[in-house]
Amino acid sequence: MTQDQFTKFSPITVAVKKNVRLLRLNAGYSMNEGARLLGVSRKQLEDIETIRNYGCHLDLELLAKMKVIYNTSLDELVGEVPEDYYSDYYVRPRKRLGSKPR
Repeated sequence: MTQDQFTKFSPITVAVKKNVRLLRLNAGYSMNEGARLLGVSRKQLEDIETIRNYGCHLDLELLAKMKVIYNTSLDELVGEVPEDYYSDYYVRPRKRLGSKPR
């Protein structure tokens, strides 16, 4: 996986999205049941779990619900992180706004 493939999300977001999907599957929840437990629509859960460039970003409230629903720690959700907090691992890529330079 290269960051170029996932221009909308930081590497940490991609990692959490993968972990969320695995937690749901390991718990035996369907998309519909997982969505119901999180209080979101099935489409929203699909967007939460996708790592492609069109998914949605994660918010703290959802992470807190996931912690309780899947009986896991935030450390397990996030996984290993670099000690250097200036690392690109924590940077959400920004799309350029406006017209392209000529």
